Amino acid sequence: MNHKALLVSLMLGGNALSAANSLPESDPELIDIWGSVLYCGAIYDEPAIRDRIYQGDRQSCAQASERLAMHAQQSRSLEETRTIFDHASHKAAVIRYNTRSVQEAVAACRELCRSYND
Repeated sequence: MNHKALLVSLMLGGNALSAANSLPESDPELIDIWGSVLYCGAIYDEPAIRDRIYQGDRQSCAQASERLAMHAQQSRSLEETRTIFDHASHKAAVIRYNTRSVQEAVAACRELCRSYND
């Protein structure tokens, strides 16, 4: 992993890229991962990179977000799931605020979203 990819993975939650096929069990972990996926979905619509993103990558992030939502709903009430989603949305906003360049995050986002769809 190159230096930029490492920085981006840390920015997206540290363990986000190593989570292939494992759904989070704890609320803080779910919030971190779901927030990262929400962030990735949002940056794919950024005007600066929108035209350079494959439709498959957009779909992958949408599917990952849906999968995380379904996972959250399986063992929690609707109110708890909404609270987790609100915290994840806040996490996405914090990541966005702390991101210097969305172009550098694209590759990490692609890998993250795909890891929750395998």
